[in-house]
Amino acid sequence: MKKIVCLALLLLISVQSFSQDMASLKANAQKFYDYTINHQYEEMMDMVYPKLFDIAPKAALLETLKKSFEGNEGFKIKMVAAPPNFVFGNIKKIGDHTFSVISHDNTMQIIWDEAIPNLEIQDYIDMFKSAMKTENVSYDPQNKTMNIKTQAKMIAISDNLTKKQWKYLIYNEQIFPQIFDEKIKAELGL
Repeated sequence: MKKIVCLALLLLISVQSFSQDMASLKANAQKFYDYTINHQYEEMMDMVYPKLFDIAPKAALLETLKKSFEGNEGFKIKMVAAPPNFVFGNIKKIGDHTFSVISHDNTMQIIWDEAIPNLEIQDYIDMFKSAMKTENVSYDPQNKTMNIKTQAKMIAISDNLTKKQWKYLIYNEQIFPQIFDEKIKAELGL
């Protein structure tokens, strides 16, 4: 009887621990997304997986983010506050790391200083469809705005480096293999 009670307690603790981990994963993913939408770059950097800074220093990443969203000549980029519709992958332990792949909607606008000439609108739409790998691109000539909705991925990572706290990487096919090996990429289905 004691064995059954101990086993039941162990199972209950495991399930409770998993659900708390998933709860923190979801809450922090939303926080990371909100920081992105609100252009809170410093706060975003605090939630980024630290190995990324081995590839690009934090100060350089901050500068790139600011330039991308605020410092472009002829246009600005705005992340639109829209429901991200997160889809959380299973929490997977691989080696010393714990991962979850998170898919979500990403909505942005490119607001041009000058209207795109009518003859070039379709070329711009096609270019953004190809570059952003989406079919959901439209142009609003009255507001000089390109509206783009994509499906994005971020990877949540917890390990000794993060002190077992969830940190995030926006998935990029060129950057991810510089941080993690192909085995991990394959196991995550990326």
